[in-house]
Amino acid sequence: MNVNSTRRRAGQAFLLLVAYYPLLNWAIRKSHVPFANLWEEIMLVVFLAFAVATSWRKVWQLLASPVVMTALIFLSVTLLGYAANTYYVGAYIQEARLAFEPLMAFVIVWLLIDGDAAALLRQVIPHLIASASVVALIGVYQYVRKVPVPAQWLDKDTESTVISTRAFSLFGSPNVLAGYLEMIIPLGVYLAINRHRWYERVLAVACVLAMTSGFLLTLTRAAWLSAAGSFFIGLLILNPTLAALFAVAGAAILIVVPTFRLRMTTLLSSAYVDKSNNLGRLFRWRQGFLNLLDHPLLGSGLGTFGGSAAQKYGYFTGISMDSVWIRVLSETGILGFLSYVAWMASAFAGVATRFFRSRDRLWLFTSIGLLALLMNLFTDNLLDSWAITLVMWSLFALAAVSEADR
Repeated sequence: MNVNSTRRRAGQAFLLLVAYYPLLNWAIRKSHVPFANLWEEIMLVVFLAFAVATSWRKVWQLLASPVVMTALIFLSVTLLGYAANTYYVGAYIQEARLAFEPLMAFVIVWLLIDGDAAALLRQVIPHLIASASVVALIGVYQYVRKVPVPAQWLDKDTESTVISTRAFSLFGSPNVLAGYLEMIIPLGVYLAINRHRWYERVLAVACVLAMTSGFLLTLTRAAWLSAAGSFFIGLLILNPTLAALFAVAGAAILIVVPTFRLRMTTLLSSAYVDKSNNLGRLFRWRQGFLNLLDHPLLGSGLGTFGGSAAQKYGYFTGISMDSVWIRVLSETGILGFLSYVAWMASAFAGVATRFFRSRDRLWLFTSIGLLALLMNLFTDNLLDSWAITLVMWSLFALAAVSEADR
């Protein structure tokens, strides 16, 4: 077996681990095997070592790629911010790990995969959909059985008398479940459209319905809006008539289903806005901008305002900033925010460019899911989840593989 074949098989194995990550993670942590809490890092380090050892000739190309270059620029800005603010290094390291460790998935796939990345993605999609469907059905089961959820997941004054639970599946958070599913549902739609055998198409449609049900039953408004907006844009590019039908169907669902209607109308109520302004999401966003005014260029430092590290080490008393974009702006300043936007934009541009160059609908539907996630980051702090970041960076890497082909 030659080296190229071995590398490709390793890349395929890695992508399968990413596809089944939520189920594997649950099983490994429940088994209490040694180092169960570190298995993701161990997996990444092992595959990264193999990738570098077998693909070292491509490392310089990798460093020159837009995604890695902008990541290094963002990293440099965060280090400057740490030096300028001189705070506890543990807070910086924790938040930096959350930001940069998942990027190893991009590096691994980029180094290991040569040739037709689209064909490989088509092979992986059924596994992603199978895993996501199981995860979604667990959430549906939780909702049907009315599994108790924390009181703060619902508005006690307007919703708790009508809504008693939300789907959260294996993640412990409805927002994370919604963020995970919104990336994969478009790939399920692609599969349903492009399968030729009737039983394969029926199975794909069934999986899409399962994933969509789990997604809707998270009752996560931000994810609903970001996914709807992204799907509308994608369908508008594909066929304006489909986009119009989608918009009508979405509005009808919100009107007809009382629970969904209540969640959306609550969002627009004066009571919700008042609560949000009183130590809620809008209050925390405002505090983030006030923090930026005190540290405009480099922020107060990565890990000091709005993320899990800031909460752990006492720099931020809120539950979460509930916005990756505002947190990055507050913690790393204007320079950090611009470099972070360039980082994410360069990664997404790789996927969108693949579609506009090839007109392959695979990349259009991949773009729809990733755009939905990036939009959702405005209102949720989702990149602390390995389930989300591993899929996100793997998809970004597959789109960038063509630039790495020799």
